[in-house]
Amino acid sequence: MTGNSDHIANGNSVHCEHWNRLPDSVLFDRSLSLACRCVYAVLAGAVFQGTVAKMGQRRISKLLGIHQETVALALRELAERGHITVSGNGNYRRTYHLHSDVFGQKQRAGVEEVIGSPSGGRRFASVRRA
Repeated sequence: MTGNSDHIANGNSVHCEHWNRLPDSVLFDRSLSLACRCVYAVLAGAVFQGTVAKMGQRRISKLLGIHQETVALALRELAERGHITVSGNGNYRRTYHLHSDVFGQKQRAGVEEVIGSPSGGRRFASVRRA
């Protein structure tokens, strides 16, 4: 076992079980469809340090086993309800900013905010308030 993951042995390979955080504000929002909640959960699992996830709609649809148009509609609904902000357009992979405070929690004592930057891979910056 490493960190918060459990290893599951499947034949000759080892699969690392993944977990993520799904805020109650999304999970229990009855105005959201179940597809929206599932799509948000996938995005939440893609967040590294901070609040930014970058993942293609095709990948989300394959992971969940739902149609790509259902994913697109769910993302639009999440944005309309204020749970995410979508950046980017066209044929490029979009960036999703998740608005829940769950993703802005302190990384360690003394750090006020941890932010993520999607421009160049997984990086984070710790910011102290004066």
